[in-house]
Amino acid sequence: MNGHCVPMASETSRAAHLAQIVSESTAKIKAYRQEEGLPPLSLGPDAPLDVKYPPHVEQGRRALIDASLELGDLATGPVELRLVPGWAVMTMFAVTQFIFDFDIPHHVPLTTAEGISYDALAKRVHVGPAVLCQILRAGMPYHMFHEPRPGHVAHTATTKVMASRPLIKDWTGLSNDVLLPDAAGLTEALQKEPAADDPAKTGFMFARGGGEPGMYMYLEKHPEQVRQFAGVMGAFQQDEAYAPRHLIESWPADARGGGTKLVDLGGSTGIVAFALADAFPGLEIVVQDLPGALEAAQVREGKNLSFMPHDFFNEQPVKGTDLYLFRWVLHNWPDAHVQRILRAFIPSLKPGTRVIIFDEIMPPAGSMSLSVERNQRNSDFGMLILFNSKIRDVEEWKQVINEADQRFEVKDVRYPADSRLSFLEIIWQP
Repeated sequence: MNGHCVPMASETSRAAHLAQIVSESTAKIKAYRQEEGLPPLSLGPDAPLDVKYPPHVEQGRRALIDASLELGDLATGPVELRLVPGWAVMTMFAVTQFIFDFDIPHHVPLTTAEGISYDALAKRVHVGPAVLCQILRAGMPYHMFHEPRPGHVAHTATTKVMASRPLIKDWTGLSNDVLLPDAAGLTEALQKEPAADDPAKTGFMFARGGGEPGMYMYLEKHPEQVRQFAGVMGAFQQDEAYAPRHLIESWPADARGGGTKLVDLGGSTGIVAFALADAFPGLEIVVQDLPGALEAAQVREGKNLSFMPHDFFNEQPVKGTDLYLFRWVLHNWPDAHVQRILRAFIPSLKPGTRVIIFDEIMPPAGSMSLSVERNQRNSDFGMLILFNSKIRDVEEWKQVINEADQRFEVKDVRYPADSRLSFLEIIWQP
């Protein structure tokens, strides 16, 4: 089966099957690395920081990850499985936050395997050597630093990544400063607002207690968290699974030529719109977003593309357009707000106008591999905490669109290969 759910009676044979996957997948990766002159798998200080595998080996790597995750869960058992993770997550995040707050990765030498003594490091970061040692040793079982000899600490591959990639710091800060404390506010939010349909009454907003109408308004008053959030979102955009090419390859064939008008709502600085303009020079594109989001936008000469401040909860000012686009926007809003956004189009629509939603569609429960399902459910849970929204499955998308107005007809749903975002095409049929 494709998913990770199996009957309980098959646990013994399941464990043996998973062990076989681990063995075979490990052998496949080992053979490839030997052929390419790469060292064995390791998180040691000399390990390559990022190895890209060809598709057939990458498939084995994903299988290894999924099988080892599930096999570890089976061996851990139900009681320990529920007791251990919370403590482990707390330790990993707290130690990681300490490492960044005190800039440990840049104070531990990158060029020597001998590392630095705890005493010398303590003087650099102004923390007592005993407690410094205690904290860093708490992170070592999670592959953060190691002791090459007594009394000294040195880098592992994962801490070298911390020293070289700002995204890791932004993601850690966002998780520690936003996601973890706001998850604690979820219970209060649901006790007071069981329907979870108001972005002003989320776990995030109850934890913050700021009284703003939503997370984005809160962030406007906290520039460091805005920077962290923008850094993480920017990294997502660089991921090949979110690349604009997936939208371009899915674009309707009859909407690529000259004279086609497109409004890109929530398009920010126009990264995706410019990619569409490069691919289809005949498109006439207007990018709409709030004024603050457009501040960094730059018009490029020779592109039939312009920017317009607009709040998509208000009536659409561009009338008679052929297409409207929401790329990776509507998952941030509860159902009732998505319906408000779609209804704001209606006075401006002409028969046959298309609305394209390029966003995440949640696969059915149990149909994904374990690692993919965990990633998807983590994202979905984050939508609830931050926005009272969700990653909708295909039927939920159809329902929210239909309930906005029955004259919106879902014409097509496509799932581009290797893309985290899927394509919904809606036709206005008055």
